[in-house]
Amino acid sequence: MGHRSSLTPDQRALELGHIIDPGFVNHRKVQTIQGPGLMKHIDRAISEIPNLPDWQLRVRIDHIYAEAMILFCQHLGIRSLQDILATQTGQTGQLFCSTERLLPCPAVYNAERASSVWENPGVYPFRVELHYSTRHIVSDTLRSRLSEGSIISIIAQLYSATPDLLVFEPIIMGFPWLVENGQHPDFEIMFHGYDFYEHFVEDFDEFSKVAEIPVPLTSNRMRHISEAAFKTCLAEIVGDVAEKDWGGEQSDYYSAHLHLRGRRVTAAFVLKGPANFRPMGLNHLGKNNDQIVRLSHAPAQVLVVQHSHDITVPVRETLRAFSVQPSRPRRYCLIDGRDSLRLLDAYGLYAKAQELSRKQKQK
Repeated sequence: MGHRSSLTPDQRALELGHIIDPGFVNHRKVQTIQGPGLMKHIDRAISEIPNLPDWQLRVRIDHIYAEAMILFCQHLGIRSLQDILATQTGQTGQLFCSTERLLPCPAVYNAERASSVWENPGVYPFRVELHYSTRHIVSDTLRSRLSEGSIISIIAQLYSATPDLLVFEPIIMGFPWLVENGQHPDFEIMFHGYDFYEHFVEDFDEFSKVAEIPVPLTSNRMRHISEAAFKTCLAEIVGDVAEKDWGGEQSDYYSAHLHLRGRRVTAAFVLKGPANFRPMGLNHLGKNNDQIVRLSHAPAQVLVVQHSHDITVPVRETLRAFSVQPSRPRRYCLIDGRDSLRLLDAYGLYAKAQELSRKQKQK
């Protein structure tokens, strides 16, 4: 369970910030993109650094450049890599800002220029490569992770594109990192940079009774609960009225009445019933993940994917990639069949969901 058992719901709900701990900074590219008007803010921040040894000064400057690029991406609404790929809207010079998994690149140790390949989850007809000069790598840890393949936070610019290959030039690369933002966490935030923004059904105040229900051995009972019936019961728990689906919607259900440990949040849901009663893979979510793409475009603070059966790791990682950008971190939650059962049982709604499903089947 990892993150689910290592942190409490209160700890997971803390409003921590998200940055990139830079191990690669292309200062020239940052300066070109920021331009004179914005570079003056970087120059001012550098001028305020106290007298430090050279190695500390270089680290401080790298962080200033990285933070400036994150703010730039935040202000302009720069999208994630998978959003660009799924919507096929990449143009030369375009930026992406996201956290992605890269394949091993041993050349980072002995080549002047290296190429890291993005690990395609299997739904995009593109190969994506990052081409860069290894002299910009300033962290031994990042060099090691690039060599072995790892999860890296990246801001990069599209250099060239063909129908089969997209080449990006990274500007900032490093590890996802949390910052306190005035909060006072009672746990080591350095160990949760990647998984912090994931939530679980019991974290939400309206669903908190789920914590009292044991996890069932299987999700088989969800085979008899239709998507529409689950949606109706979900809305009842939250205190909403379930609206009918329509073709242009960004999500199957949207609520502005959820609370995360007392804090009101908006949430958009993708709901999947038992029509495909098997573990959810990316192929359940439309061509090029279009359901997750539409979900990610919803004006919501929390993105939720629910399924009547198990949910596979590629779906979890893809939802995270669309949700949690260093420049725009949002919360996300996956509710699999077992947690769906616990939710219905916790609020005494399983029998109602069964009856609604039966009536819908008779129509």
